[in-house]
Amino acid sequence: MRSIDDATNQLKIKAGSHMEGSLKRLGALFLKSWAVIMVPAGVGFMLYGLAQILTANNPIGDDSIIPFAIGVTLSILGSMLWVLAKKLNAAAHLVRYRRQQNKIVRLAQQRGGRLTITETAADIGLAVEEVEEILRNMADRGFVEMEITDSGMVVYRFPEVLFAHEKQWSRGVEGG
Repeated sequence: MRSIDDATNQLKIKAGSHMEGSLKRLGALFLKSWAVIMVPAGVGFMLYGLAQILTANNPIGDDSIIPFAIGVTLSILGSMLWVLAKKLNAAAHLVRYRRQQNKIVRLAQQRGGRLTITETAADIGLAVEEVEEILRNMADRGFVEMEITDSGMVVYRFPEVLFAHEKQWSRGVEGG
């Protein structure tokens, strides 16, 4: 019964992760579509208002400044929506990147801690370039080590996967 609950929780976590990235992308698209409408409309109102101000006898006491103010407001709001959309899109990209990284680590666990770029791309369904970027990033950050075979093939080695059995013998680090 315990394993069924664990499996259900894992599915909920996976579904939540997929939903999170998708909702962020959808939100970014929604915000961008409003920004694309608001900014040009705002510029149009600003130009119209500016023309009204320049042709009015008394621009301060007249209502000719209202279209200009509306245009400025629309342009500012549209620009803010565009920036928010970019941030949501970046967050969605990060969720996707982390999901891909997790797939690679799981594959490394299944394959004994060593992977090549092409085998990884074939098994998890990503482009070779995407896999290469992720593995190189993991190597740059010290999570993965690059090895080269005698024939020149690059193999990515996952030390934490290879030596996971040593966890039980770990001990605290003593201060010097």
